[in-house]
Amino acid sequence: MVSPGLAVPTVTFVVALAVLLAASDAFVSAAERVGLAAGASPFIVGATVVAGGTSLPELVASTLAVRAGAPEIVVGSVVGSNVANILLVLGAVAVVGRSFRVNRELMRVDLPLLMASAAFLVVTILTGPFVWYEGLIGLVGVAAYVHFTLSEERRLDEVVEEIVSEHAAGDAPVEATPGAVSAGERTAAEAAAETTVGLKTYATLAVSVAVVFVSADQLVGSILSIAAALDIGAELVAVTAVAIGTSLPEIAVSVAAVRRGAVEIAVGNVLGSNVFNSFAVMAVPSLIAPVTVPESVRGYALPVMVLATMLYYFITQDRELTVWEGVVLLVLYAAFLANLATVT
Repeated sequence: MVSPGLAVPTVTFVVALAVLLAASDAFVSAAERVGLAAGASPFIVGATVVAGGTSLPELVASTLAVRAGAPEIVVGSVVGSNVANILLVLGAVAVVGRSFRVNRELMRVDLPLLMASAAFLVVTILTGPFVWYEGLIGLVGVAAYVHFTLSEERRLDEVVEEIVSEHAAGDAPVEATPGAVSAGERTAAEAAAETTVGLKTYATLAVSVAVVFVSADQLVGSILSIAAALDIGAELVAVTAVAIGTSLPEIAVSVAAVRRGAVEIAVGNVLGSNVFNSFAVMAVPSLIAPVTVPESVRGYALPVMVLATMLYYFITQDRELTVWEGVVLLVLYAAFLANLATVT
């Protein structure tokens, strides 16, 4: 039975997280539409979504956590989300999708950047707080990731097709046909001509931004209340509840992508989210105040993140993730959660 002191913050946490995810999705969708109508290339819009759209909730919540004097939530959220993305999300995708092949371009670009971002996180937080100049290096890492994403348009063709289809003035989907110009090659003028933006879009953009910040603020407050009620560190709530909560939409999107054959979207979004977490979600809050690293993260969650990253790197060297490997990833995530009790 949930204690009276835990019931209210738990309900607040669930509601705030759900609202935060919904508002973030609405903001990204409205921003896509405004970008296309303003003449931005659909490919650039797609690359931006892949790079940071899925990490928006963690980024805002982490920034507000630092301002609230709870920087331990930042590293807990980042490390916990990275572990969940690899073990939980990719594990679930492999099991539900009945195995899948990993695109060669993802192997050439995303996996090395994933390893580099994990190494960056280890080096910067093992020796002490994550500080502002390390944050600047992290932002350079984000820029490098976006640069490599932009270097290969074909890997984003389907993402761009979905964006153009969703925001085009008509209801007909955009489909790639033999000999036709792909969505990734559409000009900014063509996309702008197909996309209309009215008062509703701008209102959605403004309201969703406000809701993102209000819900993220409530989320941070509920995390602190839950941690106090359970007499545990706030970072452990972030490592578990926040990481799992923000991963649920990722699981749904990734499984749907694999089922329609868009493996690059499923895997690329997950790996891109980890890269963005390690670089940007750590970097931005550190520009406000140093991000302290609790021992529970440094001594347990961080090593698990490193091992999960290395495990994923090695099991995908044959460019395939099988059902049984997915099961192993899920079992390892369950073990990770179970063993958290030993560090409380």
